[in-house]
Amino acid sequence: MKADQITQLEVTQSLKGMFEAYKKKDFKGVISFWAPDSDATMIGSGKDEKNIGFNQFKISLKRDWAQADITSIGVKDFRVSAAGVVAWFSADLTFNFKTDDKEVSLPGRLTGVMEKRNNKWLWVQMHYSTPNSKQEQGRS
Repeated sequence: MKADQITQLEVTQSLKGMFEAYKKKDFKGVISFWAPDSDATMIGSGKDEKNIGFNQFKISLKRDWAQADITSIGVKDFRVSAAGVVAWFSADLTFNFKTDDKEVSLPGRLTGVMEKRNNKWLWVQMHYSTPNSKQEQGRS
C-alpha cells in the first residue's frame, strides 16, 4: 500500500542521507543508514556485486570509491509503499561520476527495503541494476 506522507518523507530522507554519505566516501555515514544486521543485503549489477553483511559491503564500497568520484546522483520516479514498520521503494537513478579523467553517466534502477527502528528508517536490502543495453525495445 502507498506510504503515508510522513513515512514517505522519512524514507526519502534516509535514501538521500545514505547517498550523500556515499558521494562523500563516508563509510561511517553510509553505515549509519543501514540496520546492523548480518543479513543486510546489497546487490549491484556486477557479477561479484552481491554483498551479505557489512564486511562484504565495506570491500565493495572501497572498490567503488577507489575507481570513481561521484559528482551527482539523480533520482526520478521515486515510489514508496509501506506496511507498519516496513517500507519498500523503487526509483530510477542516474549516477554521474568521474573515472580515469572521463565523465560518465550511468542510468539504473533501484529497489530497496527499510525497517523503522527506534524512530529511524534503516536500509535492510538494496538492489541497483543497469538496464541491458543490448536488449531491443519491446523484446523480452
